[in-house]
Amino acid sequence: MITLEQMNDEREIRELADAFANLADVKDAKGQGELFLPDGVLEFQRGTEGAIQNIVGREALVKAFAATINPCKTVYHMNGQHVIRLHGEEATGTAYCVATLVNEKDSKYMVTVNDVRYTDLYQKSEGKWYLKKRRTIFLLSETHELMGSSPE
Repeated sequence: MITLEQMNDEREIRELADAFANLADVKDAKGQGELFLPDGVLEFQRGTEGAIQNIVGREALVKAFAATINPCKTVYHMNGQHVIRLHGEEATGTAYCVATLVNEKDSKYMVTVNDVRYTDLYQKSEGKWYLKKRRTIFLLSETHELMGSSPE
């Protein structure tokens, strides 16, 4: 049977994952970085067989997030299912997301839609949950020209 504390931990972890997406949407790379432990790790790969790239530490994470989201005209994330497994002060999770980025290229608005699976390791520190490690796997990516109106 799940305890009230476990239910609260799961809720806080879900809110952590949602905050990551929401902060990306408002281009707050510093806020995203603060969701990680100081020595937090982001791994990312294209496809399940792609090479894994690592970014370690909050400062490096903030720079990487800013390099991705700041040039965009629009950033939009839609989170989906999220399975969490609690292990005391640590937890693991798998979450899915559709991340849409709109950039301007050659006077055209280009939309990149990424179907993403996150495999996470969370850690509770001083009563608060943080990302210890997040693997971002781009399962599918598609880029097309935005037709019609401006994304702003």
